[in-house]
Amino acid sequence: MPVVRPIDRWFIDNVLPCERDLLNAAQRLCCGSDDARDLVQDVLERMLSTDAWTAIASPRTYMLRMMRNLAIDRLRRAKIVDFRHFVDLGNFDTPDDRPDQHRIAEDRQQLDDLARAVGTLPDKCRTAFERCRVDGQPPRQIADELGISLSTLEKRLARALHLLAHATEPRRTETTTCGTAELPPHPPASDSPR
Repeated sequence: MPVVRPIDRWFIDNVLPCERDLLNAAQRLCCGSDDARDLVQDVLERMLSTDAWTAIASPRTYMLRMMRNLAIDRLRRAKIVDFRHFVDLGNFDTPDDRPDQHRIAEDRQQLDDLARAVGTLPDKCRTAFERCRVDGQPPRQIADELGISLSTLEKRLARALHLLAHATEPRRTETTTCGTAELPPHPPASDSPR
């Protein structure tokens, strides 16, 4: 019976899906398709044999950088070098998967908004939400510990999710000639029947 190691699972889930992108990038770096396939195989072999695989946050970016470095090493060792490769290496830019400052600030703001919204939940709903969604406890265990039925717990959790969704929904805005005006969440009710 074959044993699947954690690195094998990580390799299958995170590395192999990038193989097509790697081959496309390798074809820009190499003369022929055989050289490109060899370069991709070298990268895949190194990824499977690395000891620090758990520390790789973005395998695709890591492999593209590794492939670029391997291509440069191959050019250094080659006896005859086509100078077009050096031009291609200069144009080979690896994308940065890290979020920019605006995205980080926006995510922090959303997290602060969510924390404030969780703090405003009714106690019973907040307890159900925190224990189930934040702490990851099974619903049956929470219901037993609180002395309530599973159905009651699910209703409290649904209520908490509804309140959080309503509290954290983005404000709708409408651009007017004088700038931006906030719209009310629901149309105002009219006093007179139609």
